[in-house]
Amino acid sequence: MKKSLLALAALTAFAGAASAQSTVTLFGIVDAGIARLSAGGTSKTGMTNSGYNSSRLGFRGVEDLGGGLQAGFWLEGQLSNDDGNAAGMNWQRRSTVSLMGGFGEIRLGRDYTPHFWNTTVYDPFGTNGVGSANTFGMLGAAANVSTAVRSNNAISYFTPNLGGFSAQVMYAFGENVSGGVKTNNYMGFRVGYAAGPISVHAAYGKTEGATDAADHKAMNFGGSFDLGFIKPSLMIAQEKNGAGAKVTAIEPGIMVPLGAGVIRASYARHDVKNSDNDWNKIAVGYLHNLSKRTTVYATYARVGNKGTNARAVANNGLAAPAVTPGGNASGIEFGVRHAF
Repeated sequence: MKKSLLALAALTAFAGAASAQSTVTLFGIVDAGIARLSAGGTSKTGMTNSGYNSSRLGFRGVEDLGGGLQAGFWLEGQLSNDDGNAAGMNWQRRSTVSLMGGFGEIRLGRDYTPHFWNTTVYDPFGTNGVGSANTFGMLGAAANVSTAVRSNNAISYFTPNLGGFSAQVMYAFGENVSGGVKTNNYMGFRVGYAAGPISVHAAYGKTEGATDAADHKAMNFGGSFDLGFIKPSLMIAQEKNGAGAKVTAIEPGIMVPLGAGVIRASYARHDVKNSDNDWNKIAVGYLHNLSKRTTVYATYARVGNKGTNARAVANNGLAAPAVTPGGNASGIEFGVRHAF
């Protein structure tokens, strides 16, 4: 009897130790709102999703392998909560496995590209909602932008934090047939410094197309300085391809804490090379934190087009009205975001 009790106690202790070495977390965000989008003399009103943060559902876990080495995984899919369509359950937001330690992190799978990540960090509105300047994919159909946000088949290395300095390098396989045309091979990096109130990073990414003219190159620089009562930021971004198409954007922005909330504002100017088809975007908004996990928000944005350009103010879940070439477009959005 004593031997059985001792064995049971030892088994319980072993199970407790094993569970302490490995953790799995369920997490997610549900974000929904109401927007009114206007352009060309017409307006649309309806429900949107992901106006502040992208709605998502995911699982992540870390296992302690001993000796300072850890293994981890991350599976994350998009939710379209305005219509209940769980289209993201194919885990296309992120699906990675990692090895981590004092050397940094080696990550394999589908993940954000470094040049995209830099744009979402330094835009006061991130890359969601009517306020985002969207300083990525600016060339649109004129370039190969399949890796504008994420890349499949990616290998990434993240350095450890070295006194505030850090870097990321990514290479992604286009899975091309040997000896065939190289398509969707990606190479990019992000390097910079973040410590105390200062944050500055530069990033670059290149995606190979079917021809040199279709190759897509993106580079950007972002910085912010947190003064406590105000946080100014600046983003400078450029995209180009081998055919000579090029768009450059500059976006100053600010974030101002106000009690339990934050005022956000930005102005983005997009310049098209050798063309009058430029566009500008101004956005202002307010976030109010009801708790650590629940936030309500309101955003207004306006796009001014030049020449024959017809950029719209858009959001997930609500198609924007057609924009008159050279005309203006606007949008206002109210929503609530809950994270768990």
